[in-house]
Amino acid sequence: MMDNKPEECSVCYNDYDDNQLRPRTLPCGHTFCSQCIDNAIKNGQLTCPSCRGQHAATAATQFPISYGMEALVRKLKNIQETQEKTVPAKKKFRSMLQEQKSSISSLIKSCEEVLSQLGEYRGQLGDWKTHHLQLQDRLYALVEQNKSAMKLLELEDTSVVDMTTQGEEGKTQLQAMLGNLDTVNTLQEVDTTIDTADECSTKIKDWLEKCQELFPDVKTVHTSVKVQETIREALEMTTMETGATAGPVHLGDSASSIMDKVQEITLEIPQKQLTFSVQ
Repeated sequence: MMDNKPEECSVCYNDYDDNQLRPRTLPCGHTFCSQCIDNAIKNGQLTCPSCRGQHAATAATQFPISYGMEALVRKLKNIQETQEKTVPAKKKFRSMLQEQKSSISSLIKSCEEVLSQLGEYRGQLGDWKTHHLQLQDRLYALVEQNKSAMKLLELEDTSVVDMTTQGEEGKTQLQAMLGNLDTVNTLQEVDTTIDTADECSTKIKDWLEKCQELFPDVKTVHTSVKVQETIREALEMTTMETGATAGPVHLGDSASSIMDKVQEITLEIPQKQLTFSVQ
């Protein structure tokens, strides 16, 4: 029968060591620890515990040390120590990877929400541009003012497109990071992948913050809405007087969506705030 635990003495079941339990091989080929060999010697004779072979002996030291067994014991101990050190490390890295994946998934969700807001906001900007073009055809006297509002909207639209492109690229990178985190095998790959993921996460966080800070542009929205209302008023009235410009609009907290803040701005603007005289 094959010994399932070659590193231990089959008599006392203790692991071999470099002292009293040092492995020694009998002439019959069986190996036992020095202590058990000494205990088995009776009246100058040693009976092998395995095959019952008789050997003349007065002390265990007269039998050769099993250096091969000692090498095996050292190897097994090294493997065990390595495994004991590796298990906690693997748990730690799995925890780090899971935390990173959770963080990236959260950023992807925030990215998708703001991308949706930017798309809706861009749709509103497009509607306003259409309205301006229609009003410009009906009232030539407001062409220059209408063009100024259009320029602001174009600039805002370009900014939205640029930010949308950045967001989509960042989202793609984050999704790629999720895939990479599932394929890492070595500690070096874990460190490199997490560093890259942190860099991508930082960029997306900066992008999300910029989107909330930059959009909507109060001046652009104000000008667009005021010019639209002015042109409508001009079509119905012959003489009007120029009024005062509306004051700053509070845009709420950072949790408000882009379109929520657009709604706040439009609700704050009086319907007949801007007037002028038609000669």
